[in-house]
Amino acid sequence: MPELKNSNTSALRQHPGRIRTVLLSFAGILIFAGFIHKTFPLLLLAFGGLAGTAAVIGYSIRHLTLREAFGIKSLNRKVLLYILPAIVLGLIMGMLTRERFELTFLPAGFTGIAFVAPLIGATEELVFRGYFQGQLRPIGSGFSIITASALHTSYKLLVILSLAAPLQFDFFFLIFWTFVVGLLVGALRELADSTVPPVIAHAVFDIVLYGGLASAPVWVWS
Repeated sequence: MPELKNSNTSALRQHPGRIRTVLLSFAGILIFAGFIHKTFPLLLLAFGGLAGTAAVIGYSIRHLTLREAFGIKSLNRKVLLYILPAIVLGLIMGMLTRERFELTFLPAGFTGIAFVAPLIGATEELVFRGYFQGQLRPIGSGFSIITASALHTSYKLLVILSLAAPLQFDFFFLIFWTFVVGLLVGALRELADSTVPPVIAHAVFDIVLYGGLASAPVWVWS
């Protein structure tokens, strides 16, 4: 165990630039999450944080293509192998979450939200599993998966905590399952060497959970 600890510490010391870039870009995301539900002029801080994140990420990937920076690989045999597990994971988690909210397992029908919600989920996967996990991969695959999942969980929690009116919510359910599913989709990203499976898993989850809503969920869209 001491050797493993020393190995992890050594890897961290070898990549200070990657750690710094991830922390700076995530700081902007936290600012966005903390102020996105505020009114003008505080709302400007949310978009300022998002712009800061975009600037940091943009500078750090200036020598890469977008596909390289966000782990978007062509649909080769390896990627296709993990698409089915991704669909199943998204479907199961969407149904279980609906059951937790006392909804039917599947929506009776779909609204326009079914087309918009997956775009949000896909963007999150490209940032957290694509960029963050990709940046941290040289330090260790396990470290990158766990850290990306922890960052994503923190972001989700802050988005809900920053609502103007307190929301009656099972925060343990949110934190636990966001983190656990983050580990699973992070593993899919690592095994497939692509963010395509995580993007599909999150898109399916969002369609199942939100696709039948008449209006967008307040914690994401207000």
